[in-house]
Amino acid sequence: MEESSPQPQPKLLLQKPPAHQQTTANLPPPPARIKPAPPQAFRPKPRPKRRSGCRICCCSTCIGLLILILVLVIAAGIFYLIYDPALPHFRLSSFRVPTFNISDAIDGPYLNANTISRVEVKNRSGKMTWRFAPSRVAISADDGDVNLGSTNLAGFSVRERAVAGLKAETKVSNQALSERQRRRLKGAVVGKALAPSLEFRTKTGVTLQGWNSPYLAITVVCGGVTMRELEKGGPPRCTITFLKWYIYIYIYIYPNTTHFY
Repeated sequence: MEESSPQPQPKLLLQKPPAHQQTTANLPPPPARIKPAPPQAFRPKPRPKRRSGCRICCCSTCIGLLILILVLVIAAGIFYLIYDPALPHFRLSSFRVPTFNISDAIDGPYLNANTISRVEVKNRSGKMTWRFAPSRVAISADDGDVNLGSTNLAGFSVRERAVAGLKAETKVSNQALSERQRRRLKGAVVGKALAPSLEFRTKTGVTLQGWNSPYLAITVVCGGVTMRELEKGGPPRCTITFLKWYIYIYIYIYPNTTHFY
């Protein structure tokens, strides 16, 4: 008879006690793995946050400036319509050289001369008075290369629709000349081809209904015509420099009184 092999016995699984399960459930989770921080050089720089308050402030400032400019333009327009302001006209009416002598010396020629210039200032405005501080007048010739002297004039004012006449007398003594200047000046004075240039430096302001404005510096330059043309009534060209900007460029003032006044 064949003997049967013994059958394997089933394994018994031992269950963990309840106390062990409770202890395992109450344990905290394992800590998360922390990556090491990169060096400071490799860290991205934080972007600055734009503040909405700055934008609002900039917009408000721009709008305020635009409103202020608009108000000033409207006020200037109203002022112009009411008071009709106008810059004064300057006119070099005459220029004479009573004394003109060129003497020759060992070291070169010298000039001795006297000049008399007459300038008319017209106020074209009918509602304001122009005031002028003491002025400095300088006369030159030969495109400014020859100095014919300078003088000071007292302050004056020009009322509404009025004309003021100024007289400037200059003198130059022992003014050194070059040989070229001696030849040109001698022939120019004899033939009345000398073209004088007058520079008028002063300060001006206005009086309007009892209110006096502050003075502002101006420079007036008249010339561009010869003595012969002035005698015949040729219109001199005058420019007014006001605050370093040209306000009037080549003001032609006609000699005819019907046109001038």
